[in-house]
Amino acid sequence: MALAVLALCATVGCSGANDAQGITEEKKAANASPDAPGTGRLTGKVLHFVNGNLGDKGFYDSAERGLRKASYVYGFKTETVEGGTDPDAWEPRLAELIASNAYEVIVVGTSTIRDVFEKLALQYPKQQFVFYDDKIEGLPNVYAMVYSQSEGSFLAGAFAAMATTDESLKNANPEKAIGFIGGIDAAIIHDFQSGYEQGAAYIDPQVRVVSAYVGDFTNQAKAEALAREQYESGKVDIIYNAAGGAGLGMLKEGDEQRRYSIGVDSNQNGYYPGSVLASILKNVDESVFRALSEYRGGRLPFGKTEELGVREGGVGIARDELYEKHVPEAIKAKMKEIEAKIASGEIRVRSSLKNEAT
Repeated sequence: MALAVLALCATVGCSGANDAQGITEEKKAANASPDAPGTGRLTGKVLHFVNGNLGDKGFYDSAERGLRKASYVYGFKTETVEGGTDPDAWEPRLAELIASNAYEVIVVGTSTIRDVFEKLALQYPKQQFVFYDDKIEGLPNVYAMVYSQSEGSFLAGAFAAMATTDESLKNANPEKAIGFIGGIDAAIIHDFQSGYEQGAAYIDPQVRVVSAYVGDFTNQAKAEALAREQYESGKVDIIYNAAGGAGLGMLKEGDEQRRYSIGVDSNQNGYYPGSVLASILKNVDESVFRALSEYRGGRLPFGKTEELGVREGGVGIARDELYEKHVPEAIKAKMKEIEAKIASGEIRVRSSLKNEAT
């Protein structure tokens, strides 16, 4: 399925002109340099199987941008298949695509399809896969990458804890209460919540976190209702979206309530400017681009999972013109300080997935 890169950028608030210039420069460099990664490799087609739908303004759209960037820079063909929101349909559809032998590399992601994916990767050992956003170990035909959502969410918690009592933000209230809305009630989203709580406590241990779970990543109406309850009954003035596409309903409610929110995965600042104060990025696009570049060079470590955190550029905060315009200077300065301390190891964020410092 073809989606225009510029259209995707417009929906998530990235800069189309700057991205286009950057891609053009990378393409020239790849073509001009005799040391360009993987010259002569990746002659087949690459498939992106989405266990959901594009248009989430977040995770799937970010992965798609990375695939299309790699396609533009290196010139290989791509195909994207949306698996839809019925989990029972994912296995037969993905199995059909793998069995077609039409793809050199298949890109798949997210924890909700992991069990199905591992079964099929074992069944088709000659097919090579890139898997994003969960660990896959011991499969020699799979390279996996995870993002330190605990570190990214620490940034969100610190930001929210500062914003909730900042007097220069006219829609903040005096209450030390911030919100968290997750998608599924599962370990990986618990890691988001844990990081968020750690970040808030780093700024002010008295800040209270009000949390709720949608139950999936698609029900925008339920996320909107949960956000309404937190804003109206929980005395919350800022909520962190850890609910994927469902969280778009949360962002909408924040704008309607004249309160604040924090986006996730992709830059969602432009969705409701001035209400979505910040977005925590899982830089899925750059990691997919990097993985395909490394594959072309014969350097992709199949059989392993790599973790990408603040230091590696796997997660971070979106600093665009809206962030610069709407976020108080003191908060912006503190966020830079916190990122630097995480990158250096001075701040060590605990991961609830590992039960140890990351």
